[in-house]
Amino acid sequence: MSWAEIKTFFASLTLQKLIPVVLIVVVGLIAVKLLLRLFDRGLERSKLDRTMFAFVRTIMRVLLYSLLVLIAASSLGIDVSSLVALVSVISLAISLAVQNTLSNVVGSITLLATHPFRVGDYIEVGADSGTVEEITMSYTKLATPDGKRVYIPNSDAASARICNYSVEGKRRIDLYFTASYGDDTEKVKNAILKAASGMKRLEDTEPVVYLNEFQDSSVQYFLQLWVKTEDYWATRFALNEAVRREFDAQGISIPFPQLDVRVSQ
Repeated sequence: MSWAEIKTFFASLTLQKLIPVVLIVVVGLIAVKLLLRLFDRGLERSKLDRTMFAFVRTIMRVLLYSLLVLIAASSLGIDVSSLVALVSVISLAISLAVQNTLSNVVGSITLLATHPFRVGDYIEVGADSGTVEEITMSYTKLATPDGKRVYIPNSDAASARICNYSVEGKRRIDLYFTASYGDDTEKVKNAILKAASGMKRLEDTEPVVYLNEFQDSSVQYFLQLWVKTEDYWATRFALNEAVRREFDAQGISIPFPQLDVRVSQ
């Protein structure tokens, strides 16, 4: 549209033309607010995640207001088809400029729709692990056990292998202990079980010990113990100390690699 056409358009505006447009805008704004309220009620009744809730509501708001602008422009005699084409070109340019951001948004939609994890879950994503603090439209925030905060792009999280340690509410502790070949097998197994019996474990489960492997300088034993997810780390560390104390009390030796060197004349 040239400058002369713009001047002609504004010169042609009369009160008779403006009054219907103003009425359309006023009624349209009221209708948009009512529709958004109804939409909010529908979302609140659903089990949609709060982050997804805000994102879907924003999209709906943009669509409704864009439709209202097109209707108002059409009532003024503006060629809506050219306006739609212009908006499409601008949208394409913006999409190319923020391609990475859009991929993160798509990733967040995937995560919020499939629910592989929720806020508060302890997860492992690729090489990172920690407790989920927040799921935004761009990043998933993890709090690691050593006090760090990791921001994982949602596009990476959606395509990565995710291990959720909290979803089942329980975890199995797998620990390996070694004893010398001179120690009786049943004595070692009973010592490990005695140490494990003092731990807080999951109801209706019992610790189990197996002779796992014959190594070069020792015999390896394998302990399995089921605990609640929130008790995992505390029980794991306490169990190591308890087994060490029980080994010392019963005279069970923990061997270390040895090398015998023979010198011949």
